[in-house]
Amino acid sequence: MADKKTGLLFPEIEAPPEKPAPIKSRKITAMQNALDKIQEAKDKQTRLKIIERIASSKEPWVCEVLVLALEYPGEELRKFIIEELSRREDLDLKLLYKRVQAPPWYVKTGCLRVLGLRKNASSLKHIEKLVDDPNIEVRRTLAVVLGEIGGKIALALLAKLSEDKSSFVRAPARKALQEASQVKFT
Repeated sequence: MADKKTGLLFPEIEAPPEKPAPIKSRKITAMQNALDKIQEAKDKQTRLKIIERIASSKEPWVCEVLVLALEYPGEELRKFIIEELSRREDLDLKLLYKRVQAPPWYVKTGCLRVLGLRKNASSLKHIEKLVDDPNIEVRRTLAVVLGEIGGKIALALLAKLSEDKSSFVRAPARKALQEASQVKFT
């Protein structure tokens, strides 16, 4: 049957309006764009400036990008990311718990530092396995972080680390144990 207005047998069919991309898809695209920008940076200072701009955003994916950005080289860059993540209220600690279990070692230590600065005792069950990590720097950082977090579980783990085969790990573990076990009178 022909269209009454146009007289055409097959009237133009209006295309349905385009649906916006699903939120998850937009988040992944935004994250990938941010990571691509970081990757494209030619030097550490440019990379740091890009990460600082990303960190200033209130988008929900920022913390995830910052955790992933711990893989980029540069101690100054990682220091900024660690400080930023430690003060962000919107950080889902599950991101850190997941990353602290996988290589490379410097990402593990970065995640540990954030957890230490946050002093969240519930983090202990997620990091206790690192007592046996093959990397000395991970175990050393763990000793420092356990001292920052404190509590009975941390003390037990510190006692184990104070017997570590490496003096590089034993020294901070013993120092943290000593500081945690001192009785203070006021």
